[in-house]
Amino acid sequence: MFNTKLMQIAAATTLAFGCVASALAADTIGLSQESLDHPWLATQRKQINDAAAAAGVRVLATDGQGNVAGQIAGIEDMESKGIKLLLVQAGKAEGLRQELASLKERGVQYMFVGKPIENAGAITMVSGDNRALGVDAGQYIVETLTKKYGKPKGNIVLLEGIPGDETSVNRIGGVTSVTGKSTDIKVIAKQPADYRRPKAYAVMQNILQAHPAGTVDLVFAANGEMALGAIQAIKESGRSSEIKVLGLDGQKEEFEAIRAGDEAATWLYPPAGTESMAVAIKILKGEKVPPKVVLPTVRVTKENIDSVKPAF
Repeated sequence: MFNTKLMQIAAATTLAFGCVASALAADTIGLSQESLDHPWLATQRKQINDAAAAAGVRVLATDGQGNVAGQIAGIEDMESKGIKLLLVQAGKAEGLRQELASLKERGVQYMFVGKPIENAGAITMVSGDNRALGVDAGQYIVETLTKKYGKPKGNIVLLEGIPGDETSVNRIGGVTSVTGKSTDIKVIAKQPADYRRPKAYAVMQNILQAHPAGTVDLVFAANGEMALGAIQAIKESGRSSEIKVLGLDGQKEEFEAIRAGDEAATWLYPPAGTESMAVAIKILKGEKVPPKVVLPTVRVTKENIDSVKPAF
């Protein structure tokens, strides 16, 4: 009865699971996320909550609601409540980078989960390699256009994530580092769609109006939600046979789109919550962890889709 009452109190005073069943029960960690209005983010939080509950670690979690100021306010609130470690899923690098530097000066440890900021003083970062993912997508684009035209040429569209988001910068940069070597591959539009499906749908509609039939070969979207929004706009325009779409995340709906022939390829990008908590627990125990934990990925197409599980 007493333990049950303690857990009820913990549940009421945190935004995640609380437990007193292990030697780590006295440890409280913070989880700062840019927002929760995305299936990848919601999956990440659930994974962290579940893993923390199993380990007996209390979690305070905040939702930045899509802006840096909100994310910073949440971090400062969690710090005031006493956390031993902060897990950060980074939004825009600027502003957040400065806050984390200040946090480090005050002696609070932090690590990045899923979406990191390079050279920001974190103990570690657990995520996919965004630059490498972009490079492989660029290679796929070159292969696809070469197959279509007999040489690497064609017009491509790039849908970026949130402006200033380092993850998007690295993904798009990886793509263009490859496609830019071929002078006949032209980027005819590059616009942010904030990683959100409705925004990507609207942005793609405008791009299609500006570039009539026969002038767009391929769209690379820096995440899966944007790919799905672009697909919707392309289908409604009647130009699906003309334009191939690539995404990056590997969510269930992307797998469905690949099977339906609406999406050509995606790359798995796991939410990293479970893996991040495994690393966080090592830190709480005083164990050393590597500066980077790079999660594996795979390119998913119609050829191998039946042998791969969606990332979420």
